[in-house]
Amino acid sequence: IFRLRSGIPPRFPGNRSLQFVETQSLRAFYVLLLALPLSGMANEYYLKWATAASEDEEKNNEKNAKQSIVVHKALGKFMEFVWLPFHLGYTTLYHYSKGRGVVRKVSPFI
Repeated sequence: IFRLRSGIPPRFPGNRSLQFVETQSLRAFYVLLLALPLSGMANEYYLKWATAASEDEEKNNEKNAKQSIVVHKALGKFMEFVWLPFHLGYTTLYHYSKGRGVVRKVSPFI
């Protein structure tokens, strides 16, 4: 809650293309933050809560549940092995190499 009330810190000065990549990376993160739990909830819905009046609807629910868990796992792996290493690794190392304290800038507790 404290972070929501604190202002967005000003951007680091730097290359416009790097700032663009950082901005797009954060936007992708927010999409992932929304899509990951939604895909998990979709799987739960189709497995346990969706009603089926016929055998065909039951098979369709099973298919949708499988698709949603495949998406859920793929998003999780993408976040773990692609987005996190890039965003937290590359951008942090870049700013650290320029003598900037990234953690101090984004943490409301320091």
